[in-house]
Amino acid sequence: MKKRGMNNQMKIKVRVGLEWHQRLCSRKLFCHCPSNLNLEPDRWITRKLRISSSELGELDPAAAVEAARSRTFNYGFNRNSSCLVELDEAPPFPLNEEALMIALKMALYFKMRVVDEVRVMRKTVIDGSNTSGFQRTALVALGTPESYIKTSEGNVGLKTLCLEEESAFIVEKGGAEASYKLDRLAIPLVELATAPDIRSPEQAAELAEEVGLMMRLTGDVQRGLGTIRQDINISVEGGSRQEIKGVQDLRLIPKIVELEAQRQTNLLELRDELKQRGASSFDKVVIILNNALKNTRSEMISSSVEAGGIVAGLKLPKFAGMLKRELQPGRRFGTELADYAKVWGGVGGIMHSDEMPRYGLSEDDLQNVREALKAGPEDAFVLVTGPKDRAERALAAVYERTVSALLGVPSETRRANDDGTTSYMRPLPGPSRMYPETDVPPVVITSKMLSEARRRVPPLPSHKLEQYKSMGLTEHMAAQMLRSPMFQLFEEAVFEGADAVMTASTILNSLPFLRREGVSVDNIPEDKLKELFIRFSRSGLPREAIDDVLKIMASGKSPEEAFLELSGRAVDEVELRTFVKDLVESKRDFIRSRGLEQAHKALMGVTMSRFRGRASGNLVSKILWEYLKEVE
Repeated sequence: MKKRGMNNQMKIKVRVGLEWHQRLCSRKLFCHCPSNLNLEPDRWITRKLRISSSELGELDPAAAVEAARSRTFNYGFNRNSSCLVELDEAPPFPLNEEALMIALKMALYFKMRVVDEVRVMRKTVIDGSNTSGFQRTALVALGTPESYIKTSEGNVGLKTLCLEEESAFIVEKGGAEASYKLDRLAIPLVELATAPDIRSPEQAAELAEEVGLMMRLTGDVQRGLGTIRQDINISVEGGSRQEIKGVQDLRLIPKIVELEAQRQTNLLELRDELKQRGASSFDKVVIILNNALKNTRSEMISSSVEAGGIVAGLKLPKFAGMLKRELQPGRRFGTELADYAKVWGGVGGIMHSDEMPRYGLSEDDLQNVREALKAGPEDAFVLVTGPKDRAERALAAVYERTVSALLGVPSETRRANDDGTTSYMRPLPGPSRMYPETDVPPVVITSKMLSEARRRVPPLPSHKLEQYKSMGLTEHMAAQMLRSPMFQLFEEAVFEGADAVMTASTILNSLPFLRREGVSVDNIPEDKLKELFIRFSRSGLPREAIDDVLKIMASGKSPEEAFLELSGRAVDEVELRTFVKDLVESKRDFIRSRGLEQAHKALMGVTMSRFRGRASGNLVSKILWEYLKEVE
């Protein structure tokens, strides 16, 4: 992989693994509530979550971040989509058997080895996304030598497939509290993870598209924005594993991989330069600077102090100029420090010496700060304002991140940004976050369950593509239908007698065209569309009439009513012949100059535009040729 913005001959050795989180079409995982996301909350509750140690007495580092923030969480719920299980006021029901069967089917589809017994575990999560302080997850299958996905750059192995519950949907977040909706909480999802076999950004994107397609072909997954998310694990040679969370747009994957590899490489270069400067680990000395800045005209600082806050400073020996070092486009090392301060301290940001003069600080202010911190020309410094406890936590986090820069790249969980860059979220979780769920009994996987799951396994995408082509679809149309969210509707309609080419053309062309024209085709239920395709294939109506039928149905009428209305519009052949005869007569000079073939194409378009939906193309063509041949 080429390193962006630097020597184009330099290659970055990158290792990438992907994780998919795909919601399933089923009720919630541990109760009987529907997976309904369209209901607004009619009740709210407030909770505080506290960290607890694992069975070995250890604390998960990611959970420790949230514990330090000590936030309050508000949960909104609707009684038609959530119950006491989501509120953590009642024990969970047994594992959803339908969701488990879907997971088994997917495991066999990907040629993975299903475990003998599915045991539910608790995964500590106290960021508010689950009312209980943990997420329930269960390992369903493990990878085998046959569990891989082919790509143009080689095979990528699959490691694990888990069945777990979706998190709550965040509505609003801040430094002191956050609000969530519980309608999404506990919707079943499958988590599929690969080995770190991906070696380029392009291979990662290719793999993500292929696996997403295979999941959709099972027919058991939800569709739409947010129903599938990719996490990307990335490391470069000499760096460390970073988990990039929540990538929803496949088009961003190559850019995220490339920019994260660039960030890690730049951090390694920053480490090497610090070593050359003689920088080494240093003590954390946080200095209160209220007195040093008592005469400042900085509104940011004075307003914070007047509100009872402090100005705290931290010297970073030998770091002068390093905080403005760009790691990714628009993001510098100082941005990384600010992310840590925001997450751990709950502050709005930091001020640092590489961005001076800014923030309204005068030269006298800066001199007073340097004297108070005992900072020389080779040293950088960071300032934070706010309540004393938050400011001190923020600078403690800045200190830890600065010291880790002397060693290289710390492992982190990071958030994908819309521009392909990433931001710090929390440390990578450790093994101490997992422990057994004692309220849900294990499920023994029987041979009968496996046989049923195996019976439901769909064809591979390549096989389904050939099926579509055998129905008469072109290569291009078959590939489009394979990726259409309406592929199941297409298959059901054709199975029940609809013409395959007409049905595919309507789904892929007519519906999108009418939608762009403002016709409310999305109001037509899929069962009515299927009825339309079957009726139309038997009606003998010209194919061009399908758009008119859809327009009528979009107003709320049934296929039968639409056909009755359209039948009253059918053209009389005498009317058609009269129009064609007059048209040819008026275009004699044009016909002679263009020749019969070219004239036929042009006049065919004029006639079909006049009688669209009322006469078949074959009939119009036949009559047009009759009159064209009479032209001398």
